[in-house]
Amino acid sequence: MRCESCGQDVPEGVFCTRCGADQDTAGAPMDWRRRRDRYAAHPDEHVAQPGILTTLFPHLDHDEINEFRWALIAGLAVLAALYVAGLITAALMVAAFLVPVLYIIYLYEVRLYRDAPATVLGFTIGAGIVLGVVVTILGNALRGPLPPVDFSPFGVRIDVGGLLVAGLLIPVIQEVLKPLPALLLRDRPEFSETIDGLVFGVAAGLGFAMAQTVVQFSQVLTTLEVRSDPANWLLPLVTAAILLPILHGSSTGAITAAIWRFRTRHRGSLEVGAIVAAVASHVAFVIGSQLIVAAGYGLVLATVWQAVVVAAMLIYVRYLVHDALLDEASNLGFARTTCPNCHRLVTAAGFCPSCGMALTAVRRDISDAREVEADAVGAPR
Repeated sequence: MRCESCGQDVPEGVFCTRCGADQDTAGAPMDWRRRRDRYAAHPDEHVAQPGILTTLFPHLDHDEINEFRWALIAGLAVLAALYVAGLITAALMVAAFLVPVLYIIYLYEVRLYRDAPATVLGFTIGAGIVLGVVVTILGNALRGPLPPVDFSPFGVRIDVGGLLVAGLLIPVIQEVLKPLPALLLRDRPEFSETIDGLVFGVAAGLGFAMAQTVVQFSQVLTTLEVRSDPANWLLPLVTAAILLPILHGSSTGAITAAIWRFRTRHRGSLEVGAIVAAVASHVAFVIGSQLIVAAGYGLVLATVWQAVVVAAMLIYVRYLVHDALLDEASNLGFARTTCPNCHRLVTAAGFCPSCGMALTAVRRDISDAREVEADAVGAPR
């Protein structure tokens, strides 16, 4: 059949295997770049759905996503049990390590590092931890000496100096530094796809978040009694376990994915906007939370605000990665492969003709097998 969107002859299917466009449009061909109802990495979801696992763990198939989802739920259940028992120090450690440890398991599960696990983990998780410790300690020292400048709009007393340092200067410095180690992997040919840049940035951001949580709560961890009153600890634990690591992971991942796109000279508004959005979301996360608490609305509303900011950042990351997958998968040649999403054996180029998944967003061992098979059948790549 001839695709109405890209004009190429492709195997018959619901989706064009060349450009990913939906062929079932009742005579109204869809521009493949406007495909938003099916996220290229996980076509069962809309691009604007802020799924944590399907965004930050993009190589997992449907079954593996469920396994990691249950693992995350189990970790949160342990965290809740420790909280109820009043074991706050143990709960803080679980909160700090939960998502980063899951991500290390994910990296090994999908073999994204190929044959250099020490290099990849060192430049992502490891370097993120080191940066997190150093930057957090220096940031805490930077806050201290500044004299407070009180400003009282609407009857609210705000330390403007401290707010600008903690909510603007430090987040900007963090977003500049966090991606640097991951960028050292950018010129390696085996890590050339935008989705690689995303995962490396997420890993670095999660390492940073883990270190930041441990350093920030170091005094609590060393002085708090083993069993203590859990009152007022629930929302800080939610932030430490979920919201803060996802903020750091998604913002750093957005920056590295955008820079990976620059490698192909693709400098569109979405890529430039990703860097701006990463910094803006971090600043909004910190300043918004502090202003809400200073205004007397409490931690509940501040946590809700943090969740909104994180969800918006996740959606932006999905749009960036979705467009990158549509571009990069369109360059693949034909090969026989089993789609990891719908599990059908298909003859496909960049997209599964049955479900529309971008076949560049698959586990590394599956993509390597596809490359070998493509060479064997003489298909172009």
